Amino acid sequence: MGFGMGLCCLQVTFQACDIDEARRLYDQLAVICPVVMAMSAGVPVFKGYLGEWDTRFNIITGAVDDRTAEERGLKPLKENQFVLPSSRYDIIDSYLHSNEYNDVELIYDQKIFQQLKDGGVDDLLAQHIAHLFVRDTVSLFQEKIVQDNEKECDHFENIQSTNWQSMRFKPPPPNSPIGWRVEFRPLEVQLTDFENAAFIVFVVLLTRAILSFNLNFYIPISKMQDNMRRASNRDAVNQEMFYFRRQVVPEDEETSPTHSTSHEEEYTLMTADSIINGKDSFPGLVPLVRMYVNSIDIDVETRCTIMKYLCFMSKKASGNTS
Repeated sequence: MGFGMGLCCLQVTFQACDIDEARRLYDQLAVICPVVMAMSAGVPVFKGYLGEWDTRFNIITGAVDDRTAEERGLKPLKENQFVLPSSRYDIIDSYLHSNEYNDVELIYDQKIFQQLKDGGVDDLLAQHIAHLFVRDTVSLFQEKIVQDNEKECDHFENIQSTNWQSMRFKPPPPNSPIGWRVEFRPLEVQLTDFENAAFIVFVVLLTRAILSFNLNFYIPISKMQDNMRRASNRDAVNQEMFYFRRQVVPEDEETSPTHSTSHEEEYTLMTADSIINGKDSFPGLVPLVRMYVNSIDIDVETRCTIMKYLCFMSKKASGNTS
């Protein structure tokens, strides 16, 4: 990361009220990552000149991919323990709040997993943490080698902070008032303060809408990973379609059809414009955020500022930012 590629990102961290809310936000926001990354694409130098993409994602993914030939599956395992399907900088590999849509095999350290299970950690979270430990750290500071693990967590953070995924689940530091947090990481930095503020405010308000309206964005992890590959392509916001859930607002149990055991009918391909602004029966994320804003008590000036940001996001998704 030493040549500055991390400087072209826009990241935002949310503190949740408890671990359950943090895990829920982690899952729901993970599905949004590819769409907003395509909308925020901000590395135009690559557009057909240096590569067929205009985001930083593929560049950093390759730059920090330190897997050996064995870990890539090119040679039989002898010196290494695991075949790793992706770089340490990539889309997330599993949901934390629900296992129902985790359709991709998760590689994790069984010893770490069992240690966490013995300590009372549930399977999903234990697998997530054990998954981080299939990789070695890439840095080590002399003054941090010897620590009291009852009072400090830098050994864990050394591993956690060098697994650069689209979302990051952040446990509370010991002896700190800081709570459970999630970090939203896919956004590209924009040229103006207004654009940066618009993206951040949109994501912040979307978290409030998710919790207030009990929104459900779940799609299979495999489809979300496919979305991220699509989002990395040149002009993806206008040219690509993304898998997204058809029904994101909870249905009335009395009037909704019988639940299907297959998830294939739950999602379809949509444009970024349709996902953000809505189309036909799909409400759109910006209209849902507007609905949330209209449900809370805020002053006129703040409301006007928010609506300007949401208008910008609508135009960005539709390809019209003039």
